[in-house]
Amino acid sequence: MVPTQVLSTASPRSPIVLLVDDDADTLDMYEIGLTAVGFRPLTTRDGSSVSRQVDAVCPDVVVTDLQLQGTSGWVVVESLRRNAKGRTIPVVLLTGSSSPQIDRQAQELGCAAVVMKPCTPDELGEVLRQVLTTS
Repeated sequence: MVPTQVLSTASPRSPIVLLVDDDADTLDMYEIGLTAVGFRPLTTRDGSSVSRQVDAVCPDVVVTDLQLQGTSGWVVVESLRRNAKGRTIPVVLLTGSSSPQIDRQAQELGCAAVVMKPCTPDELGEVLRQVLTTS
């Protein structure tokens, strides 16, 4: 069997995406897929470390799952909004649940987009391009 090779279009100037999800397989999928379409993803399973990572790396956009073990995407967004560097970074919320309440709260917290799971890395990449173009 021939190993599959992912050809990356990412460069040092590609947008940095901080991905926050407590599921390792989901992070792997988005990391590989977003790299292939020209982003530089960084991943974390720990929502409580996002502010520290933003201070260290200053990503162009943060993507967080709504349901995280031990915390939530809401807490991640609120901590970013209290962070001097994080308050201007666009946040995309990933969720498996659709409701007007989620959309309303995301808007109140200044999220740039809410994306329904499951979504492919290509679909997420398109949303990220739109968010980064309009931010």
